[in-house]
Amino acid sequence: MDTRVAVVGARGIGRHHANWWHLEGAEVCAVLGTGAESLEKTGAMLREMFGFAGRGYTDFATLLEEERPHIVDVCSPPACHAAHVRQALEADCNVLCEKPFVHDTGLSTAALLDEARSLLDLAEAHGLTCSVCTQYSTGARIFRDHWEKHHPGEAIHKYHGHLESPAKGRSADPARVWVDLSPHIISVFTALFPGAEVQWHTLVHRFEGYEAIASFDATTREGRTVGCELYTRNRTAPPNNVRHFRLNGRLFDVEGARDRDGVFHARIATPEGTLEKPDMMRLLIRDFLAGKPTVTKAEILENLRLMLTLLDRATEKPPR
Repeated sequence: MDTRVAVVGARGIGRHHANWWHLEGAEVCAVLGTGAESLEKTGAMLREMFGFAGRGYTDFATLLEEERPHIVDVCSPPACHAAHVRQALEADCNVLCEKPFVHDTGLSTAALLDEARSLLDLAEAHGLTCSVCTQYSTGARIFRDHWEKHHPGEAIHKYHGHLESPAKGRSADPARVWVDLSPHIISVFTALFPGAEVQWHTLVHRFEGYEAIASFDATTREGRTVGCELYTRNRTAPPNNVRHFRLNGRLFDVEGARDRDGVFHARIATPEGTLEKPDMMRLLIRDFLAGKPTVTKAEILENLRLMLTLLDRATEKPPR
């Protein structure tokens, strides 16, 4: 029997999730939308993409009761993530959630971390899988394998993660840019240096206009010092997207491309040549379907902690 997946919010990034679930062999049985008109447009789009034959719902409880999906993919706005994740877990569904795992501007960092921990504990108590879609975590695996092949014995002492995406007419808001993009590049940092501790006295940041940048030193479990720079930006002119990752100054430039069959994949330019790899979101979904989520409970919490703490310090928010 096919694994049944319901996608919460399939108009934006959710439509790409739905397509990857389909290509990886799952049945996209349902989508949750905000209204009949929106659902009709979403259904038409998904039918064109991959022949979607599921149903659309505006009430999540009804979807869960009638469809009984094995997996719920949460792609709703960040402020809705916690409620949707909890409701899905309580209905005995495994959950993959878009980044950030939880976020609400009305809650403190401590409260958000408590909420995230509560959700992950709930999943664990029910024997369910719960993870977050920071797909560049799979990129970290690719970068590390390539590094070990071409630079054996050379320790990584500097990491630079740089993501830019279109502003799409939105006003300049560095906090919004940071919350939207930084979980991806933080995920690479936590995957490359598990357990590394930020040396907060070294933090330098600039959050202005469409840019949110933070740099700091961190100490690895082995006692090495790693320099880290996280650069996020919204662009108001082409190129629309920039996905650059540097290890010891060596660039991994990630671009989206289509293979001979028209399937989207990742093309990664490195100093040693170009790598052709499956799309990173597809790899993350593939891992999830195999019961081996790319991003672990500890990594979810550490990613959220770093994102929120760096944001608090950069925007000089007092403790709440």
